[in-house]
Amino acid sequence: MPPLFRPLPRWPQASSTPGPRWRPLVPIGLAAIAAGLTLLLCTSKRPVDAGATLIPSTRSAPSRGLSALLRRHQAKPPTLTVPPPVIPQPLPPQQAWPAEAVVQAEPSFDDLNTSHWAWPLLADLAQRNLVSGFPDGTFRPGAAMTRAEFAAQLTHLFDFPPDRSLRPALVNYPDVKLDHWAYKSVQKTVSMGFLGGHPDGTFLPDQTVSRIQVIVALANGLTLKSSRAATEALAPYVDRDQVPIWAIRQLVAATDAGLVVNYPEINTLAPNRPASRAEVAAMLHRSLVYTGSLQTVPSPYIVEKARVDQVGPP
Repeated sequence: MPPLFRPLPRWPQASSTPGPRWRPLVPIGLAAIAAGLTLLLCTSKRPVDAGATLIPSTRSAPSRGLSALLRRHQAKPPTLTVPPPVIPQPLPPQQAWPAEAVVQAEPSFDDLNTSHWAWPLLADLAQRNLVSGFPDGTFRPGAAMTRAEFAAQLTHLFDFPPDRSLRPALVNYPDVKLDHWAYKSVQKTVSMGFLGGHPDGTFLPDQTVSRIQVIVALANGLTLKSSRAATEALAPYVDRDQVPIWAIRQLVAATDAGLVVNYPEINTLAPNRPASRAEVAAMLHRSLVYTGSLQTVPSPYIVEKARVDQVGPP
């Protein structure tokens, strides 16, 4: 009778030496790995609905599945760069809010117009509230100016510290009492070094100021200096012999600084003639140009050093 069960056939052996037992399982394992990779790739693809609308994106689609897992471990995290804080710096006042010159409309004086020889200089001062006329609407350009009026005009235009001069802070003039309308102006003008009293101790506030006194006062207050010889600097003035000895040094310095204004003849100084209001205002304008407070306004009556050198002695 044949047996109920037949013995299983044995695998052919390459050699008589028995091999490892796991070798027959290698093909099965490789097949299982291939099937797993195929399943993983198929499940990583996301189906798109037929009725869905695709919207273009600026970013690339995120990778999924095994590739995303590999990239996540291989890619280096981006470096976070934080910019330094920006602290706003305030601008200097002259750049943030530039100061505008106080310029009004063209001044209107009943006795002064564009035909006057000093109109360009006077108009520039009046437009900036540096000079003013009388309550009746006149300027009176030809009227003589007193020493008290000159002191008031100087204190209105200049504000130098008292230590610029070696003079005392207060000087008691018997003719300028505390209740005088120009008391403060006289005291400040003296302390700044522009004006001074007479040898007898008086100030003479109602005395008219001469042209050479105006020139000397401006040269002293602005501390003007010049190294030129008086014979050379004063040679163009036809009336140079009328200049007082005590005023020669200041006249030379004022001439070189361009402060002197001569009308109607530029070579005629007329040093001892009373200075008119227009002449005083014109030389005050030149003083402000010298200090850099105003721009130069052309005038044919300004005695400039270059122009005087060209004219030469008579």
